[in-house]
This record gives sequence, C-alpha cells and structure tokens, in this order.
Amino acid sequence: GKSPRRKGGRRAGIMWFKGGSGAVLAVLAVSMVGPSRGNRFQEAWVMNCEHTFPDGTTYDLSPLTRTAGRPDYMGRDKANNNYYMNICSNVQEIPKECRALNKNVRSPVYQVRNDSFCHWLGLEGSHRWDLIEKDSPLVGVQLTYTDGEYCREGGGNRQVKLQIYCDGMSRLGSVADYYVTADSPCSYVVTFPSPHGCPKVATTSKGASFLIGLLVLAGAYFGGGVSYNVIRRHMPLDVEAVPHIEFWRALPATIVEQGYAFLDWVMVKIGKREPHLGEAEA
Repeated sequence: GKSPRRKGGRRAGIMWFKGGSGAVLAVLAVSMVGPSRGNRFQEAWVMNCEHTFPDGTTYDLSPLTRTAGRPDYMGRDKANNNYYMNICSNVQEIPKECRALNKNVRSPVYQVRNDSFCHWLGLEGSHRWDLIEKDSPLVGVQLTYTDGEYCREGGGNRQVKLQIYCDGMSRLGSVADYYVTADSPCSYVVTFPSPHGCPKVATTSKGASFLIGLLVLAGAYFGGGVSYNVIRRHMPLDVEAVPHIEFWRALPATIVEQGYAFLDWVMVKIGKREPHLGEAEA
C-alpha cells in the first residue's frame, strides 16, 4: 500500500483530461505531501475499507488508507493542477489554498488549480462501491465519491471515481500506471494499480476446516490401513482388508443399542416411564 517514490519522493505517470471538444494529454507526477504544521486531522485509526458484493466477492482497501503520520497522496499534472487524495478516508490535511478560501469541508479528494483556486471533489460519507468492469471482479474495484463542490460548468456537484486495478505483481507506480480522466467537466476518474485491487481469497470457516481435517484423517486411516493389510499382511483387496473391520461391523448395532438406552433413560428422567427395579436402586 506504499505510494511510489523516486528521489524527492516523486514518480511520473499519465494524466488524461477529457472535456468539451477534445482530449488533452497531460503528465501526472505522483508524489507524497510531506508533513506540515497546521490543520492536520491526525486520525490515528484506520476505518474499515472492506466491501463484499452480493456474489461474495470481497475487496479490502484498508492498507491504502492514509492515517496520522502517513502523508496524503498527491498528483500533479503538467498544467500544475494538484490533486490531494486519500482512500476510504478524508485527506489528513486540507490544502492551504483551500483554507485560504475558507473551504474547510473535509473531503477525500481535493483539486487545487494552477491559479490556486480549490475544489473538493466529493464527500467520504457518499462513497459507493462498484466493479470497474461488471461481471469481471479480477479487473478491480471502484470507489465513487459524490456530493462534491458545486460545478457551474456541469450544473451539478463534482464527483470523483477512484479505480483500483488488480495488480498481483505489486507493480505500483510504474510510468503510465497512473492517470486521471475528466469524463465531464465535473467528474474525474483516478486510476492506479495495486494488489489490494484484487479480490480477497475466500477463507475457510473453522467448522469447514474441522470437517476437511476430519475427512483427511479418515482417508489416511482407511487408505493406510487397507494398504498395510494388503501389502504387509497379504490380505485380498476386499472389505476384509479394512482396518479394524470387526469394530466397524459392530458399530451400527452398537449405536442403535446405545441410542435406545439413552432414549429410555430420558423417558425415565422426564417421568414418562417408571424405572425398572434395577434402575430405581441405581
């Protein structure tokens, strides 16, 4: 979950802006916002950033969340528009340009333009989970934040989508891995690869693990016993080669007999039958 670094804490990536009549290709430099004094939230806890879809597919983005002592993610395009981001939480520090404009709304993503004007792009409480590609959970998962600052160009509130692509090789931050798309003047898409964008491997419950272990032991007992009797004792490969065969033959009758005895004991205890003489003395 660590962000990529070079000297100076930056790594280059790709940034796309689409809008109006065409698309502008820009270069996004992804770096880390260093610690600073003033207006840091210093959240010392990590929120639960796990989600399970109806089909049982589960993602956990918690390791990507920045908390106290871990700087916010920062992106910069070649037009010198900066983006301050966190995942499943608000940023640790509101950008100073936003504070200067008295925009102290807590948000997971801020855009600071090259003219120092600031916009918040969504609210943490509004986030929605989706698959990046429907019916293809191995592609990755998407968090959409809505209810951002009002956008005059689009006549509605800004929103941002964080697309975490599944990258099991952990190649986080190679050139051209990071890019942002403005799919409308008021809607942004931030994408990057991470192993945390891959679905969690289903875990086995304790009960299922016990049952599996029991079956393995039973297989080893019967398989090993039959092999020993056939190979070492030269017994024919039939039911007689089953280990402790007399015990297993008698087991069903023993279970039935003990079951009847237990049922009879219960009937006496609840007063449904008078005890026999020997039982009363006991």
